[in-house]
Amino acid sequence: MEMTERTVSIELNLAEGNLLLNALAECPFKTVFELIGKLNRQAHLNFGEVSDQSVRRPFDFTEQEMSISIKALEKLPYELVHHLLARLNAQLAAHNSAESDR
Repeated sequence: MEMTERTVSIELNLAEGNLLLNALAECPFKTVFELIGKLNRQAHLNFGEVSDQSVRRPFDFTEQEMSISIKALEKLPYELVHHLLARLNAQLAAHNSAESDR
């Protein structure tokens, strides 16, 4: 079954983005290197001029990239990732609800 290329915009702050990158760095390189590069580019655009790194900025993911990201985070210790996973799942639920309302 082929995944669609629909995109999801998820808001992350710099610390959350770094946690996600750390989780992805633990995955096999060939499965995540493009996603890591994409997230680094978006982080540079989103946070290059921002002094308050706690501000959340939108990051665009395909559904497949979001799935890879969540699976990577789930492999890290619960106490490190449970807040971020809860936020991601809430944002995905809101996105899916908005999509179904169309």
